[in-house]
Amino acid sequence: MQSAIKTLLLAASLASTEAAAGQIDLTMTGFASDKGMARIVLVEGIEGYTGGKPVTLTATVPIDNGTARWTADVPRGTYSMIAHHDRDENGELDRPLFQLPLEPYGFSNGAWTSAGLPAFDEVAFEVGDGTARQRIRMRMNAFATLLQVVPVGAVALAALFTILTIRRRRAVRHA
Repeated sequence: MQSAIKTLLLAASLASTEAAAGQIDLTMTGFASDKGMARIVLVEGIEGYTGGKPVTLTATVPIDNGTARWTADVPRGTYSMIAHHDRDENGELDRPLFQLPLEPYGFSNGAWTSAGLPAFDEVAFEVGDGTARQRIRMRMNAFATLLQVVPVGAVALAALFTILTIRRRRAVRHA
């Protein structure tokens, strides 16, 4: 009986050692401000990346001087990550118009695309024994940036037009 218990304890010990074989050390940069939080989504394999498998892990970490750091112990495997600057702290990557992200975001391996997702081989990384270091730089989608700037630009243009019209009317009256 004691031999069976020792064998079970040894097997459980080896299984837990194998399950948490590696670590991910992620540094995120490019935050325009420290307001809000950095959100990370970790998925395993191409199945996780394409939505055929549940998300492996999510995390929210504070931003300090434009940088955020996160570490996690994970089993050996192939992973990918997306991170974003959750400026309004609603726990989501805001995408109200045309599904374009309105918050800065980035992918593992520094992969980037302004439309859709990068190819899996561009974002995939291996975790084995030891630490897998990753860097993600936050970026804004160019189209989403335009969508945010255009309303401000339209208001500024309307104000400028109004000022010029008023000045022109005054100049005509005084002439």
